[in-house]
Amino acid sequence: MIDRLLKFLEVDDATRLSAATLSKLITPELDGIIEHFYSRVEEFNVSPYVNNRSVATLKTKQKQHWIGLFNSQFDEAYLRNTQRIAVRHRDVELNPAWYIAGYMRFKLAFIEVIIKSHLPVEAKGQMIKTLDKYIAIDMALALGTYETVVLD
Repeated sequence: MIDRLLKFLEVDDATRLSAATLSKLITPELDGIIEHFYSRVEEFNVSPYVNNRSVATLKTKQKQHWIGLFNSQFDEAYLRNTQRIAVRHRDVELNPAWYIAGYMRFKLAFIEVIIKSHLPVEAKGQMIKTLDKYIAIDMALALGTYETVVLD
């Protein structure tokens, strides 16, 4: 499935290079983005599993996830990690609507970082296209796993 998604979304060498640049651009801002994200998750009481005890670990895992995604080779290790995360979300009964909304919060924050960068307009456009491709792949694989586990 992952190979088909990569081909369908036209993830080529230029896209991978763009993702590496995107990672360098976003990484310095990631702690603040994650901090804001979890304050919103707690404010909206998205999950009882997000609490004072778990949030520090979740923040660390979230940072690893995004850095890993943008530097991913989309190999077996990446796929196993994505499946593990999806199963964990299913185990804590996270509604897929909140899962998708969470991705959107991150995407919007990442777009803000891209827009505020000093990159030329064309490069910003390429970064946003790359961001969309990588998030689509990550969500598709996670939700596919989520659905398979729920149906089994």
